[in-house]
Amino acid sequence: MYMKDKEFRKGILYGILITITIAVAVNAIYTGYKVFVKRDINYEAKARTIYSIMEKNYVGDIDKKELFEGVYLGMLYKSADKYSTYISAEDYNDYKIKTSGNYVGIGALMTIDVNDYSIVINTVYEGSPAEKADIRPGDKLIEAEGIKVNYDNYADAVDMVRGEAGSKVNIKIFRPSENKTYDKEVTREDIDQPTVAGALMDNNIGYIAISGFESVTYDQYMETYNKLKSQGMKALIIDLRENPGGLLDTVAKIADEIIPEGTITYTEDKNGRKEYLKSAPNEIDIPLAVLVNEHSASASELLTAAVKDTGKGIIIGKNTYGKGVVQTTFPLTDGSAVKLTTARYYTPKGICIDGEGVAPDIEVENPSDYELPVLSGTEAKYNTDYDTQLKKAVEEMEKSIS
Repeated sequence: MYMKDKEFRKGILYGILITITIAVAVNAIYTGYKVFVKRDINYEAKARTIYSIMEKNYVGDIDKKELFEGVYLGMLYKSADKYSTYISAEDYNDYKIKTSGNYVGIGALMTIDVNDYSIVINTVYEGSPAEKADIRPGDKLIEAEGIKVNYDNYADAVDMVRGEAGSKVNIKIFRPSENKTYDKEVTREDIDQPTVAGALMDNNIGYIAISGFESVTYDQYMETYNKLKSQGMKALIIDLRENPGGLLDTVAKIADEIIPEGTITYTEDKNGRKEYLKSAPNEIDIPLAVLVNEHSASASELLTAAVKDTGKGIIIGKNTYGKGVVQTTFPLTDGSAVKLTTARYYTPKGICIDGEGVAPDIEVENPSDYELPVLSGTEAKYNTDYDTQLKKAVEEMEKSIS
């Protein structure tokens, strides 16, 4: 009895010692964990250390504004997807112009000539101040308000050409085709960038090209569609090739005009909340083909998938890009903004096309040297001889009409 009692007390003692040991060990681990975590998440202190190292040792001058612009950009660049980004105050104004499709200027698009790094006019909008001033595609912008412009100050050149509606801008252009220089005084106007152009092809087949879904696009689409309908359109080809997307609300309104009553798309956020975009009980009553390629993305894929899933038309071309996510822009108080991916969108059949794209019903490859129809105004210029995808769409629509 005595031995058993002695062993029992020894067991209790060992149990107490083991419990204390475990408690001490857990506390030590927890304390160490807290220290490690605090060190690990003290990003502000680490940033200060890096800045201190730079300030003490960097041989050049540190631009604090640019330093922190880089920090803000990096926050999204490394931690979020490739569609999320920080937009500086300077760039945010251009971003708003792009997504609205409206700006004040002369109505000409400019780009850089890679051969001599000059600024060349590549598009002049119909009825624009630039067209009225006889500025033509191919002209080179060499001065704006007396300042010579080229690749090095391209952004400044764009800003100088833009301004208040009704104000004038003095520019100098060089016309290579005539080897002459011209001085132009151009009155700036409110410009709606053409995002839609159309034409009535042979056999009363309508053709509508959409370059992007901006706030002006729905009205432009309806104007073009109604014009073609009044001219006797019996079938329609919608060209979404090279269309990078745009505004969800805009593409939904256009889809509503095309597909039957039901779901256009639905989105789902990180909390599983779903929002549905529905079409009303009206749809087009003529055969439809949609042209896409590997650069048709985002909102253009949404329209493509809605047409395909509802069986409203046939899809022709190449598999689309595969961007099935929605971005929301959050303006900041200093004029900058954050564009963040906030939801995924799904087709009427519940398919998320992100990373997959939309497969065409009829796959057609275009030759590498083909050119897309030009959207310089409301009239589309096309050439089916070199555009095998468009040619195939015409053939399919001719079959549907007959």
